Amino acid sequence: MNAKNTAYLIGRYPILYQGHEWPLTQNLMAFGFECGDGWFKIIDQLSADITLLDEKNGTTTIAVQVKEKYGGLRFYVQSGSDAIYDLIEEAEALSLKTCEQCGEPGELRGVGWVSTMCDKCWAEKEQT
Repeated sequence: MNAKNTAYLIGRYPILYQGHEWPLTQNLMAFGFECGDGWFKIIDQLSADITLLDEKNGTTTIAVQVKEKYGGLRFYVQSGSDAIYDLIEEAEALSLKTCEQCGEPGELRGVGWVSTMCDKCWAEKEQT
């Protein structure tokens, strides 16, 4: 994810992403958001939903790692309620229908190393 989107998410949700300043032995957010900008809206909405739920319940959820794996979003947290894990599951499912590069509707593509991409982004990737 680009620096602008990364800074926005960390600034808007400082409690959720507080681990970005911690050593790698404690939290993997020091690597940043290891996915394309096309999933920014999904991550932003998930972050807002988790933050709202935490505020409502008086809990603290801390993101440990946010990345792409097997063509889908993976959002790992240090602790979370069943409701938070349900939100994460919904976001991860949505990522499998959303182009990781541009955010348009996409689908799982490739063999071996798979990606979720729209027709246009997949064609561009195939040309390189």
